[in-house]
Amino acid sequence: MPAIGYEEEWKKFRETVNAAVHDFWKEFNDYVISKGSKSLVPYRFINDSPYLNIYGFPLELDYLDLRPLPPNWYRFDNLKRTEKLCEFEIPEKLKNRSGKLIYFSMGSMGAADVKNMKRLVSILSKSPHRFIVSKGPNHEQYELPDNMWGERTVPQIKVLPIVDLVITHGGNNTITETFYFGKPLIVMPLFCDQGDNGIRVQEKGFGIKLKPYTCTEQQLLDAIEKLVNDEQLKQRMKKISERIQTENSISKFPELVEGLVKKF
Repeated sequence: MPAIGYEEEWKKFRETVNAAVHDFWKEFNDYVISKGSKSLVPYRFINDSPYLNIYGFPLELDYLDLRPLPPNWYRFDNLKRTEKLCEFEIPEKLKNRSGKLIYFSMGSMGAADVKNMKRLVSILSKSPHRFIVSKGPNHEQYELPDNMWGERTVPQIKVLPIVDLVITHGGNNTITETFYFGKPLIVMPLFCDQGDNGIRVQEKGFGIKLKPYTCTEQQLLDAIEKLVNDEQLKQRMKKISERIQTENSISKFPELVEGLVKKF
C-alpha cells in the first residue's frame, strides 16, 4: 500500500495495529508511569523530547512531502558506523567472474531462517551476476553456489562501496548506509520499519520492493536485471551519495547538543 493516498486503508491498518499492541502498550505505559515519567502518547512507546529529538534517514526518502518536522526534531542523512580497522577485498572466487557485484543481506533475524535463505540463494544462483552474502547465524547449515561468496557476517561498510546493487531486508542502518554509498536496492521487508522503508524506496524510484517469502524466481531475477541496467538510476544514486557525503549532516550534531546545554 503506498505511503501517500489510500487514507481509509491506512486508517484501518492503524486501527488493526493499535488493537494488536493494546495490551502490551498498556502494560509498558503503566511501567513508565510507575517510574515517575509522564504517560505515553496512546500506542506510542516513547514520547517526544521537548528539547531535542534526532533520527537518521536520507532526505530523498523522508516524509516531508506528507508532513513538516515537529518542533525540536532534526534529521540526519545517516548515523553511519565507521569500521576503520577492517579491510575488505573482492574474494578470489568472484574476482575473475563476469557480471555485476551484488550484496545480499537479510539481517540477523532474516538470515536465521535457513529454509528461506536456501530458497533465495537457489534463485540467485541462476543469475549471471556475482553475490557477496551475509549468511547469518546459521551459516554452517547451507552452502553457497559458485557465483557467491559469504560468511556469517561481512563488513557491510566496506562492501557497500564496491557493489552495484543491494538486496536487503530494509533495516534503517542498511537503508541509510546504502544511500550514503549511492546504490539502488531490492528491499525484502520482514517486520517493523522495514515494510515502510521498502514502500518508500519503491515509491521514490530508488529500487524495488519484493516479498521475501513469496516472490517468484522470475520476479527476483527480473528486478535484479532492471536495476543493474538502469543507468539513469545509477547516476541519481551517485548524486545523492555525493550530496550526503559532502554535506555530512551528522557533523552538526555537536552544535545541537552544545546549544541545548547552554540553555540550562
